[in-house]
Amino acid sequence: MSSSEDASNSAAGHDLSSLFDFLPIGAYRSRPDGTMLRANPALVRLNGYASEAELLSDVRDIAREWYVDPARRDEFRALLERDGQVIAFVSEIYRYKTRDRLWISENAHLLRDASGNVLFYEGTVEEVTARVEAEAALQRSERQLRDIAARVPGFVYQLHMEPGGKRHFSFVSEGVQRLLGITPQQLQQNSQLIRSLHHPEDRRHVAQAIEEARESGAALQVEYRVVLADGTVKWLQMSSSPAASDPSGHVRVGVIVDITALKHSEAALRESEQRWKLALESVGDGVWDWNLATGEQVVSPQLLAMYGLDAAEHGNRAVALDERTHPDDLAQMRADREAHLTGLTPAYVNEHRVRTSQGEWKWVLSRGMVIERDATGRPLRMIGTHTDIGERREAESLRIERDRAAAAQKAQNAFLSRVSHELRTPLNAIIGFAQLLELERVGTPRQAGWVHTIIESGRHLLALVNDLLDLSSAQTGQLQFTKTAVDLAALLRQAWTMHAADAAAAGLHLDDRLPAAGMLHVAADGTRLKQVLSNLLSNAIKYNRPGGRIVVKARHEGDSVVLLVEDSGLGMAEDQLARIFTPFERAGAQHSGIAGTGLGLALALQLAELMGGRIEVQSTPGQGSVFSLQLKASAEGPSP
Repeated sequence: MSSSEDASNSAAGHDLSSLFDFLPIGAYRSRPDGTMLRANPALVRLNGYASEAELLSDVRDIAREWYVDPARRDEFRALLERDGQVIAFVSEIYRYKTRDRLWISENAHLLRDASGNVLFYEGTVEEVTARVEAEAALQRSERQLRDIAARVPGFVYQLHMEPGGKRHFSFVSEGVQRLLGITPQQLQQNSQLIRSLHHPEDRRHVAQAIEEARESGAALQVEYRVVLADGTVKWLQMSSSPAASDPSGHVRVGVIVDITALKHSEAALRESEQRWKLALESVGDGVWDWNLATGEQVVSPQLLAMYGLDAAEHGNRAVALDERTHPDDLAQMRADREAHLTGLTPAYVNEHRVRTSQGEWKWVLSRGMVIERDATGRPLRMIGTHTDIGERREAESLRIERDRAAAAQKAQNAFLSRVSHELRTPLNAIIGFAQLLELERVGTPRQAGWVHTIIESGRHLLALVNDLLDLSSAQTGQLQFTKTAVDLAALLRQAWTMHAADAAAAGLHLDDRLPAAGMLHVAADGTRLKQVLSNLLSNAIKYNRPGGRIVVKARHEGDSVVLLVEDSGLGMAEDQLARIFTPFERAGAQHSGIAGTGLGLALALQLAELMGGRIEVQSTPGQGSVFSLQLKASAEGPSP
């Protein structure tokens, strides 16, 4: 062999040695019996040792010492013997020196002599603990979501809709079998199966509603009948909206529930409505019938007589009796009524005082129920009664009914709180492990994109869960508050720093007209007040015009301080203003492409009221909106 060939071979051997030593993942050579011959520095570190010699001296039986499940060694050898190599063999192992457990992925191959006898195993070892635990956390979260879907009274689905009319279900919960007598698998294999069940008289309008929702990207709610295989007719309500993860709007998530009992009840109610009114009037109750669309209210003669009114004084105005309600009872009466109108309670029940024509206050029990809603769920007509409950015995008996309704509301809030708590733990794990994967830059650029998507989606869902939990806690009075003297100007400027990047990206300018720090203090919980301010600023940024402005200023009103947050956005109409503080209500913004959950303003209002304040809004279409936050002023600043 020439000297040049010797030098070349020497250099090649040196290169391979360098590759072995500097490989960032573990590499080894071992005998089939488990004797370790070589281990690179990465494998030495993985097993907790300082040197290769120390590791080799401690290894005696790989199957029993390394693998948590010794049978994995036999599976590993069997694959090598069969295929000559092993790729991505994932196992749980013990770190040799410390005996703590971790997950690894192995790649290995056989080295044979000229006769075909196995000489060595050579391979690499890469720790994948973070990936395995993240996948396990994701699987647990998916199981929990499936469990929640299984408890929905009906079934939940995800539907992919193509412009050409082709569509398929990528997810259908088990409730479809209870509701329609078909399995999720059958519906996923044949999306037309559910259409074949539609009542002949309803097929056209259902198909039209679905197509219009697909084209516009709007939420869908439609009621229709199905005829099952045994001839049973059921009324269903289908509600769906575009999936947040699909900007094209071709993927929709929804729920179909059985409303047969409701439809039968509505029909029975219509048939017996007149007799019901006559029966109530015969026992002395006053009856009212309220058209929410027009604001008109028809009342019975008995109701007018209860307060000594004539028809002209009432004037068929729905607000006529509200104007006679005692000021101390008015807020709770409206809150109870709104809770039923928005579907939070099964019926409206409230006790309050009404001023008679003689100026006396009469205690009455007002009860009512929405009997008609439009396709979007908006209430159209409500009927009810007023009962004189001046006598203590009758008042106590009827109060039990009110307490039962409150208990049902409390159970609903407790369920919402429980679900939010249960979802936060796996979501934090998913986000945390995904962040570790992102920091370690594991995998290909395409896989890195997947990791980034997991993080962003997880953060969005976690923010939604946190808002849900705060809103539930606020509604049930479980939020803890510590009132102190808070520097309003300083706190708002802190909140602004959280949103300054988003404002700059939109070309928005903050016109800060607040006094210097330390000049304006309010009595509030600092943490919760910052949450309120952050929501108001975020709202002003998201719904502003590109290049617009945001003005913040404050003034004293008596013993209160009023903070104004003014934007130059598109503004809102009256019907939008009436809904913006309702949870999950985005007042049409869901069609704008602007991200949001509809919880921010509802939560801000709850927190402000719990701190003894209030939030109001004024808006002019085309000119922008002004949100005002009123809180009690604090005479002194915080202690140094």
